Amino acid sequence: MGVLTQQHIERVHHYAPLHYLPFIGRSKSLLCKPSLLAAGFAQDHLRSMSREHDVERGFGAYTHLTLEPRPRILKAKLAAGFPHIGVAVPADCVEAVSFSLCRFNVAMTRHLRRNGQPGFPESSTNGRYYDQHQIPIARSDADKTAMLEKHSPANTMIEVLVHGDLVLPDRTEIGCFSDADAKIAQQVLSEVGAPWNVTSIASPGPYPRNAKHVEAITTFIDQALAELDWRGNGLEFDRL
Repeated sequence: MGVLTQQHIERVHHYAPLHYLPFIGRSKSLLCKPSLLAAGFAQDHLRSMSREHDVERGFGAYTHLTLEPRPRILKAKLAAGFPHIGVAVPADCVEAVSFSLCRFNVAMTRHLRRNGQPGFPESSTNGRYYDQHQIPIARSDADKTAMLEKHSPANTMIEVLVHGDLVLPDRTEIGCFSDADAKIAQQVLSEVGAPWNVTSIASPGPYPRNAKHVEAITTFIDQALAELDWRGNGLEFDRL
């Protein structure tokens, strides 16, 4: 039994725009930034608010997931009417690969170890500094356990940092925040041959599904399914 399952954590979550599902489903993986770039995706495929910060702070080579089932960033995107999905991965599948934990928001925190500043103090519950990281992480099982025991995922957004890419198992679930989104997701997965279960789940807040956004993402999805080598057109929530 791994650290996550010992803490009764059953699933780890990743959130993405609905129109990225053809790429996720076709690769059956969540890819870190270097892998996305190597696969031919342009920089504008990466979320504009975090792509530079993640790399600058030493976190570019991780796939970012979270223990938080309803993060604030998801609420903000849904509140603006932009369709998103939740990718729920069984915790034991994450425990089968190398991963670290971070109790600080990697992309948004301003308290960093750089320019002579000490950053957050190292400890078993905060994590420790590795390589060129500007934020501490828990990498050993002892530190992961200490972090989880002090900082409950119910009260603290803890990032799960998979070292490299994460191959998604057949037990992956795709959560959609409207029945209409779930119908689109099911059609996508059927076409790319991904066996995952699609469910409609309650939105964490208001979700006034925007017709303009839906038109843009369905056009995107149609082209992504029709052209195997197509790598997108820069459609991304933060640039709308």
